[in-house]
Amino acid sequence: MVPRTDGMPFPVQAQVNTSLCVSCGICVGACPSSTPFRRSEELRTGIDLPDRSLRQLRERVVAAAATLKERPRLLVLACERGPGAGHVAGGVVLPCVAMMPPSLIDFILSRSLADGVVVAGCAENACYHRLGVLWTKERFAGARDPRLRARVPRERIAMIWASALETRRLEREIAAFARVVTGLSALRAHASATPAAHAAERRLPAGDEVGS
Repeated sequence: MVPRTDGMPFPVQAQVNTSLCVSCGICVGACPSSTPFRRSEELRTGIDLPDRSLRQLRERVVAAAATLKERPRLLVLACERGPGAGHVAGGVVLPCVAMMPPSLIDFILSRSLADGVVVAGCAENACYHRLGVLWTKERFAGARDPRLRARVPRERIAMIWASALETRRLEREIAAFARVVTGLSALRAHASATPAAHAAERRLPAGDEVGS
């Protein structure tokens, strides 16, 4: 971090040493201003990868979500070093899952782009970019900024940490998560239908039956 040069009302700004950068994108997900919720058309972030901007990631997420037809609609955000890259339909591949700011999950679920989100990264003890798994877990748990908002339904998020060779395990865990999300959707449908059914019963004359 170095003194600001753009006149913005903050004391410091990020400066990248390109000779040391490995293009993992973790800094993008760590920046508090990196949020897909900007109302303006142009998404301005505190830091970006030149060839993989957050704006492009948001566009890819929206495009991938539009292709989801099978229920439940699960959107996979996968590390390019893990089993999710190239093995899962309806997915978006990142250099590291920690490139994803937590607000992206909020964006997907609050706008009903998908019924559930799968974050598929490297094995927990073998993260290719060292801190990607740890920092993602800490952000989601609210232990590191930027934090995943409390309003985001955690039951609609699955985090799967596996090696690139564990494709079968990834498929099993996604299938299990799909069953959970299906159950949640059924409960929501029942909860929304029940008040209407009770109201209809209250309006019926004595002796009549629903559906008669």
